[in-house]
Amino acid sequence: MTVYRTIKAKYSRDPLATEGARLFGGRWNPKGYPLLYTTSSPALALVESLVHQPRVSYEKLPQLLLFTLDVPGQYAGVDASPDLIKVYPFDDLPAYWNDESYEHTQWILRDWLNAPTTLVAAVPSVVVPMSYNYLLHPSHPDFSQIRVIKQEPFPIERRLWRERDPPAAAE
Repeated sequence: MTVYRTIKAKYSRDPLATEGARLFGGRWNPKGYPLLYTTSSPALALVESLVHQPRVSYEKLPQLLLFTLDVPGQYAGVDASPDLIKVYPFDDLPAYWNDESYEHTQWILRDWLNAPTTLVAAVPSVVVPMSYNYLLHPSHPDFSQIRVIKQEPFPIERRLWRERDPPAAAE
């Protein structure tokens, strides 16, 4: 299975690093639980990156790299056997799964986070719910078999970026 991951250039030396997710948590994992967040396509990787960029001018956006990763051959995406990939369709998730606050969503995958019976958990993207993000668990024995196939600059097309309004100043 091929998955994609964008990384800021300054962090690109270790594209399989899970330390950031462990230190800060994310939508699907609380602090202390490392995960490798990946996507099902380069386009989804870009959209997922765009929603997390700081409120800066286009010229100040960080340089991104796109990593194409090969997950061991027996994984075939969301159609794989449930023994290989744990799929969480959005229809089966609680109503709050896409809340802006991550407090509740970080524990939806509690069992898998604590005891990864599969390397991959497929979760819907909040920004494109009909597409999947693939969470890769570093504690699973197959994690060591993930390989970087390709690394390339991933520029953000200027027309996709609109500088967001800065937060209102306190009076």
